[in-house]
Parts: sequence; C-alpha cells; structure tokens
Amino acid sequence: MIMQGKSQYKFCPSCATSLQNTLVDGTQRLTCPNCGFIFWDNPKPTTSIILAKESKVLLLKRSQEPFKGYWVLPGGYVEHDEDPQVTIVRETKEETGLHVIIRGIVWVYLIDTDPRGNSIDIVFEGTISGGAMTLREHARANFFAPNKLPEIIAYRHREAIAIWQNRP
Repeated sequence: MIMQGKSQYKFCPSCATSLQNTLVDGTQRLTCPNCGFIFWDNPKPTTSIILAKESKVLLLKRSQEPFKGYWVLPGGYVEHDEDPQVTIVRETKEETGLHVIIRGIVWVYLIDTDPRGNSIDIVFEGTISGGAMTLREHARANFFAPNKLPEIIAYRHREAIAIWQNRP
C-alpha cells in the first residue's frame, strides 16, 4: 500500500503545529500534539465506467502522470457535493464528449497503487446515448474486445472488465 498522502502533510491544518507520527487504533497516523487533530488519510471516492460498443470496451490512453501511457476506463474523482452517478456522467462527457446512461454498478474496490493516495473506485456499466468522441485529457481512445485488451492497463480496470464480462 502506498502511503504518499501522509508525506505531503507537515503541519496541523487546525493550529499549524508540526505533526508527529503516533500509533492510533493500531495504525501509525499523523497527529497534532497541540490540538489533538488526527489525519485519518481516508480514501477519496472515484468513479469509472465500462462502455461497450459491438461487444468492445472503451479505454482511454492517459497522456499525463500518474500512469502516463497506460489505458484506463473513463472516470474521475467525485466532487465533495456530488453523487457518484452524476460524477461518472460528468467525467465521461469531459473526457470523451460522450453522453451516457448508467445501467448499474459492476464493482467497487480499493485503488492502492496511485501515488496521489488511496481511492475507492465505483465502477459503473453504461451505454452511450449521444455525443461525439472528443478527447481533452487523454492521448487516444479505442474500443477493445475483452480478450484483446492492451497490455498496460492502470488501476484494476482489467479485473473490472473481466467481472463485467463474466456477470450472469
């Protein structure tokens, strides 16, 4: 498990005292010796979507770090006041120009390989309802047969596609 989130915080956000490592509930956590603040380092919610066309799944090739050059499902972070279903519709439109309809949830899992910190990824299944492919954040987009996926896929999206494909 990558613990990058902890390394970026040096001072308490409440009182500006230097944080220290303390054992809390059996886990080393950054704490403030002055005001008692505890940095829990909870995972951030993210969403992804499996969009199929003619039995092929849409993947996007990342053009930025982290995981530059890796293929991923469309998706992104949930805003603080946003429902995850709204997030995936918004993120898909932003990343691809496509309009989607959500059909359900395929899988939920922990992303613990991202240097920006841990996330919980809610993987949806959806259908394309309109729009035109327009990439703003990625180098390429392509539809792949589930048995002919590219070799380098970030996160656990290969596993998500396999779960989706093998659903009853």
